[in-house]
Amino acid sequence: AAMTDLVQPTKPTTGYWLWLSDNRPAIIKELGTGKGSAVAKHAGEKWKALPAADRKPYEDKAATAKKEYDAKMEEFLAAGGVKNKRKMKEPKDGKRGGKKARADARAASGMPKRPPSAYFQFMKENQEAIRKEVGPGKPISAVGALGGQKWKAMTDAQKKPYEDKVAKLKAEWVKAVEEWKKTAGANADENDEDEDDNEEEEEQ
Repeated sequence: AAMTDLVQPTKPTTGYWLWLSDNRPAIIKELGTGKGSAVAKHAGEKWKALPAADRKPYEDKAATAKKEYDAKMEEFLAAGGVKNKRKMKEPKDGKRGGKKARADARAASGMPKRPPSAYFQFMKENQEAIRKEVGPGKPISAVGALGGQKWKAMTDAQKKPYEDKVAKLKAEWVKAVEEWKKTAGANADENDEDEDDNEEEEEQ
């Protein structure tokens, strides 16, 4: 096959994800919410408590898919293919849409949402006041620009409450991600690599 015809095999899912795919609607109905973190936590608990006999069909299916994937990957590499991470460069005009799609996929997987940066926490708490200062009818970019100027002009002492709050949120997020990884299976690390990186205040 020509190099242009080579397509890297898609990594198979785990037994947990196969089970979750079958049981997600029932879990959402049971919880009364489709919130990703709540579904993931409850699903993880149910999966851990699941008898080995009930897990087996999903784990067997995942094992079979893994063998097929390994065989296809060997053929792909033997034919001159190069193994790459799944993350693909997106066209500039699709950047935002691509980020949203990845965010939606992570939310659907139950991955805890990364906390904002200290700057975004500041904007979250002060956006209404800044919006009033900018005046009616101005675009959201004007609010962001003024917010960025205000943040840069703040002293370290003024920024500290926001940085402390974010540090606490991040510590909680790290713990939540570790818990999520225990139930999410082998694919969790790859998903985690693609977590949204918050824009820094310098971009404002």
